[in-house]
Amino acid sequence: MPEFSPATDPEALELLRRFPLFAGLSREDEVKLAQEVLQKTYPAGARLFEVGEPVHGFYLIRRGAVKVFRISPEGKEQILSVFQPGQSFAEAAVFQGGGYPASAECLADSTLLYVSRDMLLRQIRTDPDFALRVIAGLSMKLRRMVQMVEDLTLRDARGRLCRYLLGLAPEGATSPVVVELPVQQTLISRLLGITQETLSRTVKSLVQEGAIETSRRGKIVIHDMSALEGHSIL
Repeated sequence: MPEFSPATDPEALELLRRFPLFAGLSREDEVKLAQEVLQKTYPAGARLFEVGEPVHGFYLIRRGAVKVFRISPEGKEQILSVFQPGQSFAEAAVFQGGGYPASAECLADSTLLYVSRDMLLRQIRTDPDFALRVIAGLSMKLRRMVQMVEDLTLRDARGRLCRYLLGLAPEGATSPVVVELPVQQTLISRLLGITQETLSRTVKSLVQEGAIETSRRGKIVIHDMSALEGHSIL
């Protein structure tokens, strides 16, 4: 069973401060909110919610990783996103009403901060700046979702992989740059909507071209950013 506690320890407070939604709050408001934010520890494989379940709040990752996914009528899993420490998920569902539009599962032992729907809506009603930050955050997530649909429908396997690798590189990075794969290749293939065999062939092809170099430690060296950018252009 998960362990529950208020997110009032120094590390949890620092995470909340770095989270865009809570930026700019006074220390008094920070402490007040942190007392209502619950900290939960889950084991790997734990389901946080299932598609269609009533929405009670959203999550911010302190440690671990979480996948958000749907299962097709044929039983195929399509990973919609993988979230890492410092990222949040399920905010949009808070405003939609009804149930969660997808399921969520911990990929590793994970410590999450949980923000209830009631707390979020109350803060929005009393703090216009907070409401604007919520809108900005949701707009960014919508943009990413549109990009994902674009990738899955308009790009081939090579284009999807190149786009994914470029997304792992720091903004403004130049070749060569080392990126770390946040999850195993089996999960990356599901995220990109391709088979593991296709992913392996595509990686091998990019290595042979000299665009990238692989490492057994889950890292990839991008030697030619422009080549990846060229493959990712529609």
